[in-house]
Order: sequence, then C-alpha cells, then structure tokens
Amino acid sequence: MNLHAQIIEESGKPKFAVLPIDEYESLVNELADFDSIEDLADYLRAIKVKSENKFWHSLNDVKAELGI
Repeated sequence: MNLHAQIIEESGKPKFAVLPIDEYESLVNELADFDSIEDLADYLRAIKVKSENKFWHSLNDVKAELGI
C-alpha cells in the first residue's frame, strides 16, 4: 500500500500526517483484524520469516523426526 500523506510540521519537526480518506479507510480495514500493535508486529515478523525461508516441514514430519 502506498500512502500519500501530507506531513504537517511544528517547530520544524513532523507533527501530523494527513491521509486521503480512501487510504485512511483502507488502512483502518487492514488493521481491524489485529487486537493490538503487538499482534500486528507478530504478523509482520511472520511474513518476513516466511519470505526468508525456502524449506518448510510439516508438523507430522517434525513429530516423526523427533519420535513423538
């Protein structure tokens, strides 16, 4: 998602970001599935790990390998 935010500064430092309403509503809809910022962070970490790993093992394969 590309955000087209207008940044409003106060004393030369970014203070507010203003988004077009359609981008704001899209962002709110995307975030609605998460109960907390921590849940969002966990999700983003999982996406990163998934993209970095080439090989995956099923739970059944792991259990068999461990003998459980």
